[in-house]
Amino acid sequence: MVRPLLPKDERKESPTTSDSAAEAKAAKRRCVSSACLPCRKRKSKCDGTVPHCSTCIAVYHTECHYELEAETAPRRKVALPKRTDRSPSPSTSRDRDPALATIVAAIATASGGEATEIVARIRSGERLDAIADSLKDHSVALLARTDSHSLEADFADIVGTHTINRSGETRYFGHTSSLGLVSTEDDPPVRHYVPAGSWTRVTADPGLIGHLLDLYFAWQHPFYVLFSKECLLHDMAQGRPKYCSPLLVNALLACACNYSDRPEARAHAHDPTTAGNHFFAEARRLLIEDERSSLTAVQALGLMSLRESSAGRDSSGYQYAGRCMRMALELGLHLCFAGVGANRLSPTEIEVRKITFWGAFTLDTVWSICIGRISQLPRTAINVKKPTLADAIEQKPWTAYVESDAGAAAAVVAAPAQTSHTHKLLHQFCFLSEIANDMIVMFYAPRERFTSKKLLDFYARYTQWHQALPSVLAITPDATPQVFCLHMYYHTVVLYLFRPFLKVDLVHSPVSPRAVCTTSAERISSLAEAYRGRYSLRRVCLLMTHCLLSSSTIHLLNLPAPGAARHLTHDLRHLQEMTANHAFAERCRRIVLLLAQKWQITLPAEADDARTRAALPHTPPSPSPALVPYGRVAEATDSGRTRRDSVDLLPSDDSPVSSIGGNLVDFFWTPFPHQGVPLQATLDPGPMDISAMLDVRSSNWEQYSRDGFKMANVTDLSLGGQGMTEEDWAQILR
Repeated sequence: MVRPLLPKDERKESPTTSDSAAEAKAAKRRCVSSACLPCRKRKSKCDGTVPHCSTCIAVYHTECHYELEAETAPRRKVALPKRTDRSPSPSTSRDRDPALATIVAAIATASGGEATEIVARIRSGERLDAIADSLKDHSVALLARTDSHSLEADFADIVGTHTINRSGETRYFGHTSSLGLVSTEDDPPVRHYVPAGSWTRVTADPGLIGHLLDLYFAWQHPFYVLFSKECLLHDMAQGRPKYCSPLLVNALLACACNYSDRPEARAHAHDPTTAGNHFFAEARRLLIEDERSSLTAVQALGLMSLRESSAGRDSSGYQYAGRCMRMALELGLHLCFAGVGANRLSPTEIEVRKITFWGAFTLDTVWSICIGRISQLPRTAINVKKPTLADAIEQKPWTAYVESDAGAAAAVVAAPAQTSHTHKLLHQFCFLSEIANDMIVMFYAPRERFTSKKLLDFYARYTQWHQALPSVLAITPDATPQVFCLHMYYHTVVLYLFRPFLKVDLVHSPVSPRAVCTTSAERISSLAEAYRGRYSLRRVCLLMTHCLLSSSTIHLLNLPAPGAARHLTHDLRHLQEMTANHAFAERCRRIVLLLAQKWQITLPAEADDARTRAALPHTPPSPSPALVPYGRVAEATDSGRTRRDSVDLLPSDDSPVSSIGGNLVDFFWTPFPHQGVPLQATLDPGPMDISAMLDVRSSNWEQYSRDGFKMANVTDLSLGGQGMTEEDWAQILR
């Protein structure tokens, strides 16, 4: 039987049907002008109720908040105009500026009051990177779910967090690891208190140990702050093995021996080159016996890397520096400590962890700069704060320690004590190292094409850092040695930023890479001369030797300019004086002399030490494929000597050329073609090669021009060079 169809208005509706339809109609989601931020993030339906929506309160049991502007302004209903300019989009700007991305993310997830506070800090002129650092430690935490006692919630609490093992040391395993879910280590080592005078088996002379400690804390510790001086000395005096260990003490004394003239500081009393060898051998023995990770082991490894580099063993030093940073990562020093057992760390230990990590990070960055290799930790992986600026530590005096023994002459003119500003200098050293870390990633792990704008952006970041330095860290006649070294490091990283681009000029900027390198090299040499006049060069930071090596390469290129000759003479003399402190300084000096011989450059008479040059191994003056001298040998000078006018950065017609595509020209330049620095173009550039950033053939000058580069005209009367224009280059390329 077929049921007859009735018209729509004549259909009978049961009470149940009508009621359900009414409820469905009432329950239909209405359009809201602006959803709350948690619902946006979850992509869930929001009823727009102010101040708290029903979805967050009744369904998800989470905090509800809206955008600051959305609470007071109606939703914009007009379409945004189409972007017609070439300016980067906001998302692109955030991707290129990690600090800006952190701030934007914090504002997007913060409550109205927190967002207002962040905006107020920006309007007050506070530096964006400082705001971003503080926000990383105060990011909005996820609220606890109502099912916090479930197995899933318990698992989420322990995975990817710090843990403290039974020996009291922290460990960090990321969320992709399962090794840190439970502790599986063996019984922890028994740590007994150590008698105050028994931290080393090399010597029992407390006078020698005190002398070496004074040398270390006066000349090395103020720049390379790898540990808390106060905690170390306290535990050393009390025999407490928390912030002091035999490994750390022996590594420290091994470094300090380089600054001492006492025979007892040497493994063989009459051989200065053996200074600290006995303490270093003891530190190495202790490291082999117990390779467990700890704060003191991280600190000791950093010191051992410095000591090996000072002795000229850069490969061994680099390996110790690598172990230092990897152990710091294992302990999770680069992250804010949070999770199970966080309350077991005292404020003192948290502060010591900060000091240790940032000391290891600055050391790793210096190593990466000096040897031209990728850093072990990118800056973006760090969220731990800088050490606290405590007035009690900042205002402590610094004095130049003077040898007082009858057999050792005073090397430093006595001077009144000065304020140390140890942690303030460490802060600025960290800020500068973060910029240098980004530069290293750009050079050796490029992710996009390299343009002149990127070069200028980094230059602006460096100059802004320099301009924002506190007045207490400015160069003055009475500046402390660590302030001199900080400024020399700044000019060195600026020099390294531009040195690969000495062949080119920038299309849309008056900034000249060669001029910037020349200025930086001159300032490095001037700072070294001022340091010598104030403190002598018997006791210097190891980094200064590499700074002078870098400046000397630029002075060589600029010969025979009078300023370049004078500065090169001073640099070679300074390196020779530093050999009493660091054997690596003699290696740097020999590199400069060998470069001059290889490039067929006649050194100034004052710098041309006949005895030194006679001791150099003879090598025929064949041009290097990486840098070929150009120009004509000048006529005999007034002194009857001949010289080349200058060293050009451009090859001559008969010079060796790159193997890419035939007779092509390498875009980048380096003075050390066999150093292993990936600055030379290769047939198949890999991801570690800086030429991969260009992604074009070396002869494609149209593409170079679009990237903001042009071939430099090196004509300069002060250099005595004979310039080559792009037309000259066209002849060579054909």
